[in-house]
Amino acid sequence: MNNVNFWYPALLFPAIPLMMISFGNRYSTLAALIRKIYDSIIIESSEFPLVKTYMDQLKVLTVRLQMVRAMQTLSATSFLANLFTIFSGYMGLMDWALTFFGFAVLIFSLAIVIFIIEIQFSVKALASHLADLQDSKLFKK
Repeated sequence: MNNVNFWYPALLFPAIPLMMISFGNRYSTLAALIRKIYDSIIIESSEFPLVKTYMDQLKVLTVRLQMVRAMQTLSATSFLANLFTIFSGYMGLMDWALTFFGFAVLIFSLAIVIFIIEIQFSVKALASHLADLQDSKLFKK
């Protein structure tokens, strides 16, 4: 086996923590949105149409939150597999190192695919908010 393969994990190593930070930021944003909607429902519970809108938003946010959890879990698993790659390469177990590296790339790829899907949900939700704003009384003359 060629010793150059040992350095492949170095290509993936810095990307994983950066993506985990990004996923963590998405989680924080979703948590803030959920808290804001919760407060709005409690304060404005007498306005039924508004509460129904918030409940619909909460359903979408629940799915997005599950996606963020999956992205974070897959990224952490990928990071761990990448560390096993480095350790296996250090120990001279190149077959194991390549196997762990392939696993790390595959798992990280799944996290990125879920990230892309979650972005689509986010954009769709923002487009819905923009449409609501355009239909509101503030923009009608």
